[in-house]
Amino acid sequence: MKRIPLLLVAVPGALMLMAGSAFAGATRTAASPLNSSLPTISGTAQTGHTLNASNGTWSGTAPIAYTYRWQRCNSSGSSCGSIGDATNQNYVASSGDIGHTIRVEVTATNADGRGQALSAATAQIAPTGSAPANTKQPNPAGTAEDGKTVTVDNGSWSGLQPITYTYQWQSCTAVNSVCTNLAGMTSSSLVVGPSLVGMLLRASITATNSIGKNSALSNATAVVAAKPAAPVNTTRPAISGSATVGQRLSASTGTWTGVTAAYRYQWSRCNANGTSCSGVYGATGASYGVGQADFGLAVRVSVTATNTIGSTTAISDSSAIKAKVVTVASFRSVLRAGQEVSAPNGPMGRAVGLFTAKVTGNTLRWTLTFSHLTGRPTVARLNKGIRGTNGVAFKSLCRSCRSPNHGTLTLTASQLAAMLRGGSYVNIHTSKNTRGEIRGQIGRVS
Repeated sequence: MKRIPLLLVAVPGALMLMAGSAFAGATRTAASPLNSSLPTISGTAQTGHTLNASNGTWSGTAPIAYTYRWQRCNSSGSSCGSIGDATNQNYVASSGDIGHTIRVEVTATNADGRGQALSAATAQIAPTGSAPANTKQPNPAGTAEDGKTVTVDNGSWSGLQPITYTYQWQSCTAVNSVCTNLAGMTSSSLVVGPSLVGMLLRASITATNSIGKNSALSNATAVVAAKPAAPVNTTRPAISGSATVGQRLSASTGTWTGVTAAYRYQWSRCNANGTSCSGVYGATGASYGVGQADFGLAVRVSVTATNTIGSTTAISDSSAIKAKVVTVASFRSVLRAGQEVSAPNGPMGRAVGLFTAKVTGNTLRWTLTFSHLTGRPTVARLNKGIRGTNGVAFKSLCRSCRSPNHGTLTLTASQLAAMLRGGSYVNIHTSKNTRGEIRGQIGRVS
């Protein structure tokens, strides 16, 4: 028979008798918990959402029990402090956590001891809500004009408060609306510069909160106008007419922008080269009568345009004044009944008249003879008009006329012009033929 050794073991208050083999089996290696993979946190980092802690990975003598301690840290995950009674495996983020990060400390415990491991920090805890959403389009205010200031409002936005706003101004073409960011123009107000004249302006407003951000474009301004200024001349005034003694010159205003009032004129007399000019007293109309004092000199005109900002003067080229041209011409007309537009009364086959005249300058010296009329002429007149038409009488040659008859008349420029171009006629009226008995178109013979 095999012998089994016995041991007597003293235990306080008792004696125990153990077999040697049982004692050997009770001998073991102690191993406290040791972390090999850190705890992790899952869930949404937002108020009202639940964060869950995993234990991580541990070694050590089983069984191992775990406890938890949640910590609130700064935004970078440091300077952490325990959160009250937050000792469960999960944690519901609260408003006090907004802007902070959260970590969890896991303590593992077994019969041989305990160990601790700390998780990485979560993202910053965000409040429950939504990113900004535009509910009313932003709108610019102010005058879209060089040198003025335009300001854009934020419009209206929904989303979690607080919401902050940033701005980016854009210029857009007036046609087809191609828009470009304006470098450095990032405040709510914009001082309009000259480079923006002719463009439209709008702003992009970006609204940001702790959830996210969104942008909205404002309405566009009107087309940017140039800064108001005194009138600007783009085409100089010009003088028209014959620059001759006795004639009348006319001034055009030229072409201007920004004029809101009537133009003013000042004619000047210059030397023959068109320099050393001085104003002619009283010559302030749009036309100028050239006098003998202007002969051998030159004249020019100054036109002044005015608006509410100021006045600008533009000067024409000068026109050299020539001597007065004296027109000398001779005229002749044979008068017969057949030239009347309406046939005269009575037998007119032998009725005849002759008109001759000479003009020097504007003085007409004339002679009229006639015969075989139905009676003594009541009046003989010069008329404007071409052959076959009735025209307006402009001079009476004689009344109760006798043949021969002669006289002197002073003609206006338009009357002389009509005679020179063949646009006048002589008409003799009688009591029997009040509309005219014989008539003759006046022709120039020299």
